Amino acid sequence: MERGNARLENDMPVIVASRRLMCENTKFYVYFEHVIDKAGFEVRDYLVVAPKTAGGNLITGVAILPIVDGKVGLARIYRPALRAYSWEIPHGFVDEGEDNETSAARELLEESGLVVKPACLSSLGFITPDSGVIAARVELFVAEVGQMKKPREEELGIREFCFFSFRAFEEMIQNSEVQDTFTLAAWCKYQLLQDVEPLGEATHRAAS
Repeated sequence: MERGNARLENDMPVIVASRRLMCENTKFYVYFEHVIDKAGFEVRDYLVVAPKTAGGNLITGVAILPIVDGKVGLARIYRPALRAYSWEIPHGFVDEGEDNETSAARELLEESGLVVKPACLSSLGFITPDSGVIAARVELFVAEVGQMKKPREEELGIREFCFFSFRAFEEMIQNSEVQDTFTLAAWCKYQLLQDVEPLGEATHRAAS
């Protein structure tokens, strides 16, 4: 509590003096904000990307770490912004009216062909994809049970979905073959939580 109070006392008020909508598409608004703090520092065109659909606590998306028979499932998908393919865990937006578990099960099916009941997903907590720019949080899940349903739905850029052993997956991380922040964060939190409680036990309780 003392450390938290000290941080609050040292925090400076930050004011958003104005906001200009620069552009939008079906998913996002893009703003320039005029931001000023108490010390007099200011940015007149601070970039903020705000999803059009966001739930409580700015929850906008979900990402799912699929683990089946001791292997990690990854999709190989082309990312136009990078002009390259990327190995990533399935992730996507929460549709309006959906709860996060339902969205996670849907995204997993669409991108991998893996069927899992929402109750069999275990939450790994939340991350901010880019706290400096994007006004959104994403809930991470792990799916340790499920069955493959062929074929998966076709989606722009997704070329394949494959399973890798833990060792092969970690070698891909070490070699920077896996760079996606959702994938790295989900694996990190999954490994940390193994020391607290085996997630398989939590999944079993949720399904029972």
